[in-house]
Amino acid sequence: MHKPLQKLPFYSHAGSDTVRVVLSPSGWRSVSHSACPSTLIPADFFAINVASREEPEYDAYVLERLQELNIRHVRVGYTYSSPGTFAQRFLELLLEQGYAVTLVLLPEREGAKALLADAALQKEWRDFVSEVLSSYATRIEYLEMGSTPNRRKWSGCSWRSYLQRWAIMCEETKGYAVKLAGPNVQDFEPVCNIVLLGGMRRLGSAPQVHTDNLFVERTIEPDAYDHRALGRWATYIFKFNLVKKARILNYIGQRFGCEKMFSTCSFWSTKRLSRWSDSPQEKKADYLVRYLILAATSFGLDRVYWGPLICRRDGLIDDRCDTYPEVDQSTFYRKICGAFDDLEIMPAFHAYSHLIQRLAGSFCANAINNEQGLSHFCFTHTTGDHFHVCWCRDGQNFALDTLYSTSQLQNATFADVCGKPISQPQNITESPLFIHFRTGTSQQLPAFFSTTAATYMGVVYACLPQMQSLAWHNRDWRGAFTLTPQISDYALGDKLQPAEIMAAPELEVLRDSRNRLWNITHPLNNEQILTVKLNRPTGLKRLSYAFTPSKGRRHWNNASTMLQRGISTPKPIAFYERHTLGGIKLSYYVCEFIPDTFSSRHVCSAIEAAEGDFKGLSTDEWFEFLATFICTMHDAGIVHRDLSVGNLMLRQETNGSITPYLIDIGRARITHKPLPGRKRVLDLMRICYKLSWPNRERLMACYEEQWGEKFRPYWRLMVGYYDVKQGGKKSLKARLKKKRK
Repeated sequence: MHKPLQKLPFYSHAGSDTVRVVLSPSGWRSVSHSACPSTLIPADFFAINVASREEPEYDAYVLERLQELNIRHVRVGYTYSSPGTFAQRFLELLLEQGYAVTLVLLPEREGAKALLADAALQKEWRDFVSEVLSSYATRIEYLEMGSTPNRRKWSGCSWRSYLQRWAIMCEETKGYAVKLAGPNVQDFEPVCNIVLLGGMRRLGSAPQVHTDNLFVERTIEPDAYDHRALGRWATYIFKFNLVKKARILNYIGQRFGCEKMFSTCSFWSTKRLSRWSDSPQEKKADYLVRYLILAATSFGLDRVYWGPLICRRDGLIDDRCDTYPEVDQSTFYRKICGAFDDLEIMPAFHAYSHLIQRLAGSFCANAINNEQGLSHFCFTHTTGDHFHVCWCRDGQNFALDTLYSTSQLQNATFADVCGKPISQPQNITESPLFIHFRTGTSQQLPAFFSTTAATYMGVVYACLPQMQSLAWHNRDWRGAFTLTPQISDYALGDKLQPAEIMAAPELEVLRDSRNRLWNITHPLNNEQILTVKLNRPTGLKRLSYAFTPSKGRRHWNNASTMLQRGISTPKPIAFYERHTLGGIKLSYYVCEFIPDTFSSRHVCSAIEAAEGDFKGLSTDEWFEFLATFICTMHDAGIVHRDLSVGNLMLRQETNGSITPYLIDIGRARITHKPLPGRKRVLDLMRICYKLSWPNRERLMACYEEQWGEKFRPYWRLMVGYYDVKQGGKKSLKARLKKKRK
């Protein structure tokens, strides 16, 4: 008979297990963070989490999508309520069709909370496991005990209750040839893996397959070092990236006798991607490919289950259902939520299909993911086809002709993450590029490739369908410029360099003080006007720019990032900075000129004058418009820090709609998190300056409605402080002007 868990000596060994694994001389401390060449990617490496729902047409739909993906290994959740329902019907269909199923057993969340001390609940679990084994033990590939025990809020399962269930499962599986998997830890928390695997081995046996939901979403990019593993101070000391995490978890599993290491759930949520990308679905496809190539060449994972297959927030297929299950999908993917007619295949689905087609069974001959931000992989397919895959870290850029000769590029074909052809790209960007070589073409890379740095670090190169950013430099200046579908001449960088800008006729001088601002005609398009901003640092500012980015570069980086996050600003065309040992002497920023604009100062004046409609919008509509745009900017992690009424320009389109444009963005700060209330007020107090207190209250109320939260009362103090500050500045300027006279 099964003994009570409290009397089994597993928990007292947790500390000693952790110390032995962490301090082992051959342990995880010596694990490399670099991808591994000479790796054969198994044909069964790629897998996915699937589910269905009550209507049988969903079963057929999922099977059709699995055939398109060419996936034969799936992971299915199964709980007490599953037998006799669509879940059992779907499981039987998968097995009949010959799919290799990893069946994930877990109790309902409410029962999981009390199972440790309740004998009746333990018997219920035992009976459930026994019933599943009698029906499926010989038909499934693996039997996994799920529940993400380190996420009690999701699963209701503590470490002790998880191990209690594991002890029961081990007893029930005696006499069956079924292979067990666990402990299904969420994220990279290796101490949890050590403690649980040690307890599992003492209470029955360690699983044959060590499972972990190896997410890296919190690092944003698949290639980034995890700043939350041991704190930001240790980010570049321990270098916990995806590759290193996979190897550490594999090592931990081997210490406890596990034969294989699986990542059982990974995805990027559309909701989170929307915060820092205007094209979250395309970004999800890019990250999927980058994650899976790094995982496949990590030499730490034997399989990755992507998933879920269908879900609006997390899936490869959007079901258009705005509600999200109470239990997180990475704990239990119970069912498809949306209506059948609403199912829509997303770019990430096509990217996964293309990746499986290219990589399954391929041999990786060379793998480089260097700290300068460049990742490059050379593969040979089982068919004998040779191809390379390369990308840069987000916002970076690398010229192809520094890696390949002209003849190599001329004899190669290019494709994007979904397999769509690309015509003669010039640069490697954050979106993975597939390069296929014709038979007989040399694929030898330059000898200096492994030490080559990405082009000009510290510059953000926008990766958008309507613009391509490129690096530029000569002996005296460095910078970048932008090409568009309308203007794709690579000579643009030379045509806009400072000597050419200063020689171009000035159409209009907009400002000429510390900074100079004027308009010129586009050198390659006489019908387009460009705005040039010249920053002339003096005194200590010249020296400070030796340690901080120039104003020209800050404008360029902020504009590029804002556009990628869907926040309108005049399109950056070029920037140039002249660097010397004494710091930045000069910097230029060139952007498109937006004609027929008016500033939010005119809107505030109309509101204060109670003119009624202004530009076709009522006062309430203007408050809603301003609040919505500013709140959207803040939700994207952007604080302008100089959002006066003159720096928010507006343009009325031919259909009557209003398009906002942020200007003078050199002081902006951009993060990957929505802003707290205090930072939001830093922008709002400047917009409020031209409004009376009753209208300030109305604007702030509209903002709170958009934000979904309430400001603390101190916002009034901040707005009042700004009034005093501006009044003092105006008074001082007036006195200085009077003295000069």
